[in-house]
Amino acid sequence: MSSPTAQANGAAPQRPQRDVIISVRDLVVGFGDRTVVKGLNLDVFRGEVLGVVGGSGQGKSVLTRSILGLVPKRSGAIRIFGQNRDALPPTERQILEQRWGVLFQNGALFSGLTVKQNIQMPMRETRDLSLQLMDELAMLKLELVGLSPDAADKFPSELSGGMVK
Repeated sequence: MSSPTAQANGAAPQRPQRDVIISVRDLVVGFGDRTVVKGLNLDVFRGEVLGVVGGSGQGKSVLTRSILGLVPKRSGAIRIFGQNRDALPPTERQILEQRWGVLFQNGALFSGLTVKQNIQMPMRETRDLSLQLMDELAMLKLELVGLSPDAADKFPSELSGGMVK
């Protein structure tokens, strides 16, 4: 309900300010001669759950991967947590990227790596850990999700659908 003051002077009621977590402006992404995303604007607010729906090949995954920095954009601006990811030095970008997690459809495991190597990938990228410690952590993570130790040396193509999840 709006305040009596706002109603009395004819002003619209004020809405609380919402934090923009992801801001995309005039995004253009393409591959070769094909433009997949053209002039897209998007704001995602703190606490908001957003679903992106569209037909096959319409740019849903390309948009997501562009926001994450996995696919380069041709032009436009992407701000995450108020920061322009592209303008950050590598160490600050890495700190920013550690603030989010993403789960891709079908598990998004690297097909050429074993399950254990897939689990260890973020550790290799962001930590200076011994191979023995990474092995122990990978086995612990397998146990935590209910997978048997023999899954560690399997490749993604050797896993059941439930194991991938």
